[in-house]
Amino acid sequence: MRLRLLAAAAVIALLLTACGGGGGGSPAPDDENRADGARILYRASGRISAQNPAFSPDGKSVLFTLFHDGYNEGAAALRVVPLGSEQEREHEYKYEQQHPRTLLSEPDKAAVNLPGSSWHPRSGVAFASDRSGQDEVWIMEPGGKPTRVTRHRGDTGYLEPSFSPDGQWIVFQESVENEHPDGSELGSLWKVRRDGSGTTRLIDGPGTRTDNRQPNWSPTGDRLVFQRREAGSEAWALYVVNADGSGLRRLTTMPGEHTDPSWSPDGRSVVFSSTSGGLDLPQIFVIPASGGRPTRVTRSGNTYDGAPSWSPDGRWIAFESHPGGEDRPSSLWRVPAPHRPIGQT
Repeated sequence: MRLRLLAAAAVIALLLTACGGGGGGSPAPDDENRADGARILYRASGRISAQNPAFSPDGKSVLFTLFHDGYNEGAAALRVVPLGSEQEREHEYKYEQQHPRTLLSEPDKAAVNLPGSSWHPRSGVAFASDRSGQDEVWIMEPGGKPTRVTRHRGDTGYLEPSFSPDGQWIVFQESVENEHPDGSELGSLWKVRRDGSGTTRLIDGPGTRTDNRQPNWSPTGDRLVFQRREAGSEAWALYVVNADGSGLRRLTTMPGEHTDPSWSPDGRSVVFSSTSGGLDLPQIFVIPASGGRPTRVTRSGNTYDGAPSWSPDGRWIAFESHPGGEDRPSSLWRVPAPHRPIGQT
């Protein structure tokens, strides 16, 4: 599971428009580039981990989750880092000028966004939080305060929300732990209207003995992409399903672990993290939405690259990265999106 939110106490005030520091972090030097053309966007300090980048609707900034105690560990805040001026985006980022601002930060609470379509131009930011004492879906409209969308009982968690293109619906994951003899989680996929009505289960995890996670809505609004594994298996694959839960089909058929899918802005391709080709550490790949051969995007032999998101103009892919196979604190990077036809190697 990518994200398991905390359960803790005490809700305090939030900051939406106020600028925060780097959450204990500091922008990285602008000469820290990789051979594959990736350039760093932001790195925090110490154990603080920057994860789950999602471009703003105008492409000028990136929303992300800042975990205070390490990779997927501890309290978590939502922050936004600007990408500089148009000239800087075209040529070189001035990293020393980029400082994240705080959207939401509460002691002992975890607010976590999903990479991909978690930021809508009119509906705001969708995120999961345990600020009510249980993992639920929340939204934060532009200039507003967090609004709770889901309310449920039991010990399941509602996580990883993604907006429909019209901003009226949110798809999310219900996480169910230890529903299989081997301890595998069996996660279902649901959708709900932004006002909390119309909750509908799309994929029944326990009923199909599968674990379904990280749903992202397509730009055309008719499909969802997500990751799935069978109960008792460690192999993740990508699937596409219609927005009403029908027409399930497998997208990835090659060997490897395939996770963290989200769409290109034209809906023709899916970007994801994968060990395709026998890689020891996941890298970023792109595959046609109709299926086929994946195209490798990042080429770093000693880093984990994951949680990718495509920029609205189609030119960039943002992702999280950390060295080695351990869950070390991640930093945020961006790499040019592939220009040749997807499916060619």
